[in-house]
Amino acid sequence: MFVLQKILHRFSRWLALALAAALVLGLAGCGDASNSFTWFVEEIPSNLDPQVASAPADVIACKNLYGGLLRLGPDGQLQNDLCESWSVSADGLRYTFTLRDGLTYTAAKGEPTEYAITAEDFVYAFQRVFLPETRSPYAAEFSALENAAAILAGQMDVSALGVSAPDERTVVFTLSQPDDGFLHKLTLPGAMPCDEEFFLGTRGTYGLTASSTLSSGSFYLYNWTSSGLFLWRAADGTRIDSLRLVQNTGAAGQSAEELILNERCSAALDDTAAPTALRSVSYSDTTWCLVFNCEALDSALLRQALSAAALDADYQPDSALYTAAQGLVPDGLTVDGLDYREQAGNAMPSLGDAAGLYRAALAADPALDLAGVTILLPTGSGLISTAEQINSFWQKELSLFFSVEEAEAADFAQRLAEGDYTIALVPVTAESNSVYGLLSQFSPEGLTRYDNPHFAALLDQSLNATGAARCALLAQAEAQLVDDCALLPLFAQQKRLLIADGVEGLVFDPYGPLLDLTYTTRE
Repeated sequence: MFVLQKILHRFSRWLALALAAALVLGLAGCGDASNSFTWFVEEIPSNLDPQVASAPADVIACKNLYGGLLRLGPDGQLQNDLCESWSVSADGLRYTFTLRDGLTYTAAKGEPTEYAITAEDFVYAFQRVFLPETRSPYAAEFSALENAAAILAGQMDVSALGVSAPDERTVVFTLSQPDDGFLHKLTLPGAMPCDEEFFLGTRGTYGLTASSTLSSGSFYLYNWTSSGLFLWRAADGTRIDSLRLVQNTGAAGQSAEELILNERCSAALDDTAAPTALRSVSYSDTTWCLVFNCEALDSALLRQALSAAALDADYQPDSALYTAAQGLVPDGLTVDGLDYREQAGNAMPSLGDAAGLYRAALAADPALDLAGVTILLPTGSGLISTAEQINSFWQKELSLFFSVEEAEAADFAQRLAEGDYTIALVPVTAESNSVYGLLSQFSPEGLTRYDNPHFAALLDQSLNATGAARCALLAQAEAQLVDDCALLPLFAQQKRLLIADGVEGLVFDPYGPLLDLTYTTRE
């Protein structure tokens, strides 16, 4: 948000006063906060229940609103958050945390509360994660907890979960098997404390309104309207003391760099390769894939023939934004603290002769008919030439030629969801740092209508494994999906975060999604 002095400078006195009043009373954006950070979101956060939050804006809000036992620092290392110390048993099955003394929750507007943050709040939070009615996205991440599998299967009560509180300041986690990534998982929103008395008192509205939300982090909820969500904390030198999560409604035509330089926001995601003087953090969370509707093209041999021919095409866009894919899962995702892509290796298929595969497909199904098939892709993707290059190789090697059709974003998404396509060029995005989550969208009801019991079994088995074993199971599932040619990964799309000058200590992870301002300052 602009500070009040800039508003006064830009407008006349009476208009400035009117705007200031509107901001304080209606948006509650800045008030006395002197060092603000603005982040544009696709949608205003709608759910601040940390055990449930999964939408990007909700997760970012929860990461700043709630404190956990541990938190990632700007250097990527784990820092004590609400705990003062912790230890791990020699066998890696018992984690013991001691909470800092005198911790309490903060209500909206920074009002103090009588609700103390105790070890029981962590026990209750984790039990909520495993309750069926919570439908928490974090249950899979904590599958190594003792009795987690039996509780999820409905065979044991949630009270048997391996989380206990011997006293008010001690939290003990008991695992059924070692999990090398367990400490990092404790930084997830699902691991944040929840006061049982307060939760029950909200009568089903926990985290849905300002009055039913308590903060355990360094920020508290100042205001929450249709215009945005505003978090505050006490001013302290150069530390960011106001976080605004708002939509970009007034400068939609500006680039990420222009938005920052014009002080519309403090950092922004950018998917261009344009030169910039701003500091940037590069990443890739999206793999563009040739996706086949497995109901319409139910012959694996045919899909393999089309994929083999596509691999021979020079389909790489002439842009620094794209690099060759090594599989469906993009670089950067981790499994229990391990680099998944490094563990799994290159997952691109080795298919052999396209023409031979196509002859085999015709022999298996002489009535095979591909008339009227189109290649669907989103309007404005800039990848028409890529689709046409692949199409030309299908004509060259298989004597097949399809039409290319673009669809506006909303229509494109709807047709994919309804299975109203045969072949499509699709950006598959990792919306969280979960390889399991990325792969599990490929199901009989999912993107490709892919129905393979072995693939489904591998995913299920991965829920009860940890570390390298879990990586291996997920890698087998990814290989099964790609070898069956439900899709063909083509290239990874490169993106970056641009950051305003003077901003330091910002913790950013595009796969969380994570934008944590706990340690952030701005000169």
